[in-house]
Amino acid sequence: MTPKTIAPLFTVSRTAPSTSLFDVLGRRSYINSNDEETPEGLRYTEEHEWLALEDGNLAVIGITGYASKALGDVVYVELPSVGASIVAGEPIGAVESVKSASDIYSPVSGEIIEINEQLDKKPGLVNAEPYRRGWICKILIKDTTELESMMDNNRYQTFIAAS
Repeated sequence: MTPKTIAPLFTVSRTAPSTSLFDVLGRRSYINSNDEETPEGLRYTEEHEWLALEDGNLAVIGITGYASKALGDVVYVELPSVGASIVAGEPIGAVESVKSASDIYSPVSGEIIEINEQLDKKPGLVNAEPYRRGWICKILIKDTTELESMMDNNRYQTFIAAS
């Protein structure tokens, strides 16, 4: 697929997203953080990923509603491979939208144990239900102390308000 220029600074390519969600959102300062509700009980990253902790060291990962709104209509999600060992802060996939392409970063180290296969046929779930059916993957966390560096809802709301 030949990269197609959508707007200045943004190209769509399935091979190498050139920006992180944080970079995209930094250029989208017109987005009102109050437009998106962030659920309580989740943990958040500065790169706008969320983590829901299930059964001790099992985590569900996705991108925030704030990020999905900034990206625009998501048209493709590159999912990680089940069984892959991952390191916190490293890319585990990517999202492409009509506006840009961005990496998805793992907030924790561990092993990918499940991916959301619905996103292959319905990538728009990332926009429509980012905290429900739009999740990206499930990770068996190697070290739960990594969760301590993540933001709770209040800190994340303050973070996006200051962006």
